[in-house]
Amino acid sequence: MRSNSLFITLLLLANAAQAQVLGPEELGPLHARPMGEAPGELRSTLNELFIYQYLPQEVPVEDDFSTDRTRHLTAQAGDADVSLTNTYYHLEVGGVSTADMAYSTDTTYRYTFDVSDPDTVIKDTIPNPVVVLTVYDLGVNPPTSTVVDAWLPFNIIDTLGVSITNEQLTPDLVQDSLFVYAVAADARTYQQGLTQVPLVLWESDHAYVNRTYAVDPPTIGIATFDGLDRTGFPYDVSTALPYGECDRLTSVPIDLQYPAGDSVYLSFMVQPQGLSGDDQIQVQDSLVLDLYAPNDDEWVQVWSSEYTSVQPFRQVMLPITETRFLQQGFRMRWRNYGTRSGALDQWHLDYVRLGRNRSFDDTVLVDVAFVMPEASLLETYTSVPFAKFSASPSSYMAQDVELTMKNLDVNDKFITWGYFADIDGDPAPPFEECENYGNNISNNAETTFTTTHPIAAGACGFTYDPALSTDAAFWRNTFWLDATPNVIPYNDTMSFVQELSNYYSYDDGSAEAGYSLNQQGAKVAVRFDTQGSDSLRAVRMYFDPIFSENDPTDGNFLITVWTSLSPEVIQFQNVSFTSPTYRYDGPNKFVEFALDSTIAVQGTFYVGWTQTNAIKMNVGFDKNRNNQDKIYYKVSGPFANTGFEGSLMLRPVMVSAVDPWASVPEPEEERTLEVFPNPVGDLLNVRLQDDGAATGVELLDAMGRVVRREGYRSGLAVGVSDLAPGLYVVRVVDAQGMALGQQRILVQR
Repeated sequence: MRSNSLFITLLLLANAAQAQVLGPEELGPLHARPMGEAPGELRSTLNELFIYQYLPQEVPVEDDFSTDRTRHLTAQAGDADVSLTNTYYHLEVGGVSTADMAYSTDTTYRYTFDVSDPDTVIKDTIPNPVVVLTVYDLGVNPPTSTVVDAWLPFNIIDTLGVSITNEQLTPDLVQDSLFVYAVAADARTYQQGLTQVPLVLWESDHAYVNRTYAVDPPTIGIATFDGLDRTGFPYDVSTALPYGECDRLTSVPIDLQYPAGDSVYLSFMVQPQGLSGDDQIQVQDSLVLDLYAPNDDEWVQVWSSEYTSVQPFRQVMLPITETRFLQQGFRMRWRNYGTRSGALDQWHLDYVRLGRNRSFDDTVLVDVAFVMPEASLLETYTSVPFAKFSASPSSYMAQDVELTMKNLDVNDKFITWGYFADIDGDPAPPFEECENYGNNISNNAETTFTTTHPIAAGACGFTYDPALSTDAAFWRNTFWLDATPNVIPYNDTMSFVQELSNYYSYDDGSAEAGYSLNQQGAKVAVRFDTQGSDSLRAVRMYFDPIFSENDPTDGNFLITVWTSLSPEVIQFQNVSFTSPTYRYDGPNKFVEFALDSTIAVQGTFYVGWTQTNAIKMNVGFDKNRNNQDKIYYKVSGPFANTGFEGSLMLRPVMVSAVDPWASVPEPEEERTLEVFPNPVGDLLNVRLQDDGAATGVELLDAMGRVVRREGYRSGLAVGVSDLAPGLYVVRVVDAQGMALGQQRILVQR
């Protein structure tokens, strides 16, 4: 995790992103998509250079981005595939470098004072010996060098007959080093038609390969270009709406040694904007394509397109006829120009094909594919508490799900489909397999069509079996289609894991935008329906750190629970104020906010927040699953449905025997444990009721790892100032390590 205040300081240096506004509601493009690495200026400054090695590709080259074929630049010293190849030093004298080298570029001296003279005069001023210093530029590989005259960084003070001392000066040049590592090529392969080729086609991960950002893509998966770098943070927040080059997608070397008469063509499909919602069109925004001429060591721009409002994907066909490109070591590179401060000016790239013996009208894609991912086999929800599901499995399973497929070919295909499901990670065969329940055999050429897949209904009648799990279940579900011929097999299957643990959710886990209200007293409520009663203890929310005219973490809200919105009946409201909190250890990471006390809910209930100031807080918004009818807001008068189609990334959390999210089991007989203050900054006070058996206090992080362990005494103050901000579990244990009581805390600064 990273400090909220430090990151927000970066955010506030830029202007607000454009947003869709419906009255008091706003839906804005994402500003950040943290990928688990430090943003821009916060990244490590260690002098380490990693040189990635790649296996070359041969034509034909095809990629529909249903599989991530980018090289993720996350190598570290000590990894199995990383080896140290060179160590370069910044300073060298006579071919020798030592760690303590430091020099001045101005002459330093030896001053001799005669202290026996009443006037203490300088007898001599002699320059220190000059050093012939070789200075290497570690900013390039291999380093270049210059030779300069230098001197030791101190003046020598010699008081005759008394002492000799050094007057230390700030050195102009100090020793530094550059460690150069070689990262071995990725040996994995990719099935391209009937051939196995190297998996890695793209040399870096600056463009984001995903399945949810585009509108009606040709196949499941696209590469997205925007103003976020490979770590998911803005390229530039130093000015308002900074403009320039943003993402790149560069291929590995490709053997393209063919005569111009072989009719080599490159084709690809592109779409501007997609689901980003950024419809602000600037004439300078564009996507460009460069080709690399190996013998000239030169990139040449050969195509560009201006940014527009969202349009269907269109195919671009480019002949490659110049000899300078038709060489071994050819590469291709897409780049986008736009606003460098968020998920703005998005472009989506799909279906790249490079091959011989093609023509200008070779636009047909002999492929049948899924279009968008599925996230649930439940009715309405994407997750429900395991205990509720176990009590009545059939009432929660969807009767069927509808999936979208495309036949991209000009010819009809005989297409069949099916699915199978099992416990995730279980090596045994699937517990459920259903096939031959549907097909499409005619009039499907060049069409997009919806297919119905029976789940609880139909011949298979599949229901997750709770008896196969304890307290929580993780089911892997895989849908497949079959059509022959079919160029790319990876887009013929679609897999996801369904979690049944301790929360309700409508979203698919991926935010495409951020939702906000900007009025004090505004309220947002999301409807949930449970069978019987349950115990609500917390709410998980995903906050998107979108650029704002105010610091979003200055926003305050009260978690609120309603039993009715018309008339408005508030069942519970936190007394303690809550502010947005962000996690930086990966994309779409939720933060849990505890209720001041656990409450009982039953039937229909609503969970949301009441804003105590007018600062927009930007809750993640899933634009691919439409639960608009479950989202309500109020600024004056009665509650009304949101004007935006999608799902808020807000999840009520119930009491359960096991919490997979925190990886910490709940005590079977929990005693009252008081922890305060919460949120906590430096010192946490811990007090357990009936604490005679208590011997220790443990703090566990969100992964269930013990990060602090101390002996217990009533009123103990535990220091947490060295812990990273975030959610932790405080647990008091007995001599056998059994938990007597536990509470969740938020470390916040």
